[in-house]
Amino acid sequence: MEKETVRKAFNAFLKMYFQSCREVYEELDLEGITNRQFQYLREIEKNGSMTMSELAEAFDLSKPTVTEVVRKFTEAGLIEKNRCNEDHRVFNITLTERGALLAKTNILESDRALEKIFERLDEDEVRTLIKLFDKIGQVET
Repeated sequence: MEKETVRKAFNAFLKMYFQSCREVYEELDLEGITNRQFQYLREIEKNGSMTMSELAEAFDLSKPTVTEVVRKFTEAGLIEKNRCNEDHRVFNITLTERGALLAKTNILESDRALEKIFERLDEDEVRTLIKLFDKIGQVET
C-alpha cells in the first residue's frame, strides 16, 4: 500500500478529530486557550488547590510570570484566588466551575470524536480500530 493513501486517510481522521475539538471550544466559548494554559489548569484541578508558589514550582516559572497567569485566569473567570487563613501573605488558587470544565476539555474533545466514530463504524469495525490504535500506540522499549 502506498504511503500517500495512508497519509490521506490519516489526515481525514485528524480533520474529523480537530473539527470535534473546535465544536467543543465553540460550545464552551473557549477559543484562544494555549496548550500551556491547559497544563496549568489541569495541574490546579489535579491538586484541588495550590498556592501561587506551588504552581510556579510545578512549571519552573518565575513568581512574576505566575502572578500574570493568575491575573489573566482570574479576569477570565477560570480561577479564584483567596488568602490563606494561616499565612495572609500566601494565596490559594482554585478553579471556578468554568475553569474545571476547561481543564477537562480534552475528555470532552475525545468524547465528541468517539461519538462520530461510533456513528460511522459498526461494532466489528470499532473492534478492528481498537486493535489498530493499540498496535500503533505500543511503546517500543
